[in-house]
Amino acid sequence: MAGGVELGFAEPVGPGGAWRLRSAQFPSKVGGRPAWLGEAGLPGFDALRCGRCLQPRAFLLQLYAPLPGRPDAFHRTLFVFACRGAACYRLPGPGGPLCAFRSQLPRRNATYPEEPPSEEPPPLPEPFPRRLRSGAALCRVCGCPGPRACGRCRRAAYCGPEHQALDWRRGHRRSCGRGGDADATDDAEPDHNEFLFPEYEILIEPEEPEFPADSSVDPESP
Repeated sequence: MAGGVELGFAEPVGPGGAWRLRSAQFPSKVGGRPAWLGEAGLPGFDALRCGRCLQPRAFLLQLYAPLPGRPDAFHRTLFVFACRGAACYRLPGPGGPLCAFRSQLPRRNATYPEEPPSEEPPPLPEPFPRRLRSGAALCRVCGCPGPRACGRCRRAAYCGPEHQALDWRRGHRRSCGRGGDADATDDAEPDHNEFLFPEYEILIEPEEPEFPADSSVDPESP
């Protein structure tokens, strides 16, 4: 809003409201896995490594910030990733533990309809997607592009060896090779793990002026 300030409030989302954090709802949120806006140009494993410890950065937050005056940015989301290692925030040098990415689309695109998304929940719960609409796999641990597949079952996808090892310890070792959907048969709940930040929805509201235009209060009075 021109000349104003918008405030974001992080609110917990129960299982019944998880659908609001999916890509088709154009969410603003903290933690969990990223709800990717577009599918082209997503950051790869090397781009998401911390510049200091070289470990994978975790998704921190995303803000839906469209630019109405820009036809090429009718949909626009900013993504921020952060290293989970506290020591990296105290170390000097280039790289750093934080990184940001931008994704934007015109109103007419191959992914979303031109009409606003429905405000009604879907009839059935929707698990977090393990693949993009194009069919490209996402990492089971962090939700980032996962070009690496489990060498045994060839079904579970990972962004790199660190998350493959983490998922193996969390329970994939017990379900790998049983057949069926690897995501559905793991004993450990795949939507939650210790690498992810806690997930919240960001509710954005305009800041109310301290002295409304129609107020009779004199801001200069004691």
